[in-house]
Amino acid sequence: MSTINPQDITPEAIAGLLSCAAEQLDDDTVATLRQARNFALKRQAQPFLVLNTGHGIHLPVPHTPHQWIAVIAVTLLIAMLAGSISYRHHAHEHEMSHLDIAILTDDLPMEIFIDR
Repeated sequence: MSTINPQDITPEAIAGLLSCAAEQLDDDTVATLRQARNFALKRQAQPFLVLNTGHGIHLPVPHTPHQWIAVIAVTLLIAMLAGSISYRHHAHEHEMSHLDIAILTDDLPMEIFIDR
């Protein structure tokens, strides 16, 4: 039994075999293949991958490097904004807790009680 070496098969030979095999197909099979090809070409124009949230919202996934950079930049900006808001909120609560402790322990400086 002889084995076929993949390096011996040329693209022209493959094209010839496919053309010969395609001529032997019946009309229904050709119509089905044509319909599948048209469907595949139509789908090729759509985004490669779409995230579905399950609530009717489809989020397209970026494809080009520029889109990835934009998504990363926006994500970092949102993360920095959320971190800044969280830090300010925590600092304000910390300041207020120190003021509450000072009021409760009567450790306030006299300047607080003087109207200017």
